[in-house]
Amino acid sequence: MSLGLALRRLAPQSVKNFLRQNTLPWRISRQISPHLPAVVCVDVGASYYPHAKWLQFLNAPHTQWLAVEPNEANIDYVKSWPWPSQISACTTGLSRDGGTQTLHVTNVDTGSSLLPPEITPSMQHRITDMGYFFPVTERRIETLTLTQAMAGLSEVAPAFIKLDTQGTELSILQGAQQLFDSRRIVGIEMESTMLAQPLMRNSGKFWQASEYLERQGFELLHIKPIPAVPRSGRTRINRNTYVNECDAVFALRQDVVAGLSVEHRTSLLAFYLTNQFYEEALSFLERDNDIRNFLGTRGCNVDALASTLRVAA
Repeated sequence: MSLGLALRRLAPQSVKNFLRQNTLPWRISRQISPHLPAVVCVDVGASYYPHAKWLQFLNAPHTQWLAVEPNEANIDYVKSWPWPSQISACTTGLSRDGGTQTLHVTNVDTGSSLLPPEITPSMQHRITDMGYFFPVTERRIETLTLTQAMAGLSEVAPAFIKLDTQGTELSILQGAQQLFDSRRIVGIEMESTMLAQPLMRNSGKFWQASEYLERQGFELLHIKPIPAVPRSGRTRINRNTYVNECDAVFALRQDVVAGLSVEHRTSLLAFYLTNQFYEEALSFLERDNDIRNFLGTRGCNVDALASTLRVAA
């Protein structure tokens, strides 16, 4: 263990909190989050904790945050929500069409999905622990579409969606076409398989998600490939394993969002900041007088924010 890591582990929580809240994302959040417009953030597959990377929205008092997780015990954290955003929970699973679906409960329940596991011959030598998936039990559950899950939240606020549902991410988005048609959705973070033969039958693949979202006016901002864990369980420098899945971030293109409200454009700026696209955010802020005026009238020191972003970029 390195000395730095040992010191971090020994440091009191109060010291850790102080250091974290003086990082660049936290400094930017203090400058912009209190002044953001109403937005809706939907975390689909919200087990255990909200992802602190979404700091700009978690810290915004006008954010409506919806944690979607059918395993209610995994979202106990909503009962002691520490963020300024407004929290609500949906303990019903999501699917493309809603209604009664079959949930395939894997032996380790974090792998459970509406899709059954299917280990094809090309993948069998790569899976060293079939006990993660099998035995599988099935149970019938009620599901909602993404649109239905968002009922009761703002019907006009820009929406941001985070998905991690073991292969059904793309189908959930495809079932929310009216949200795309009305330009409600501004940004998406999703997990996608990169396998030619996915481990969950009929999983939506990354290239399929990219094609679908490009047709909706989105662009890919970032992709983080996630390699398979080596059979030894040890990751080694200069040793590769096959790419298993990825985390991908998509946002509405700027020429598309240009025709939408200033609230949509300002929320896109916040999404850039959430994902640490500081140069993109600065360029957007400098070119859009309406965003600067909107934030300024809500109490944001826009010049100070721009100065911070110039240093960050």
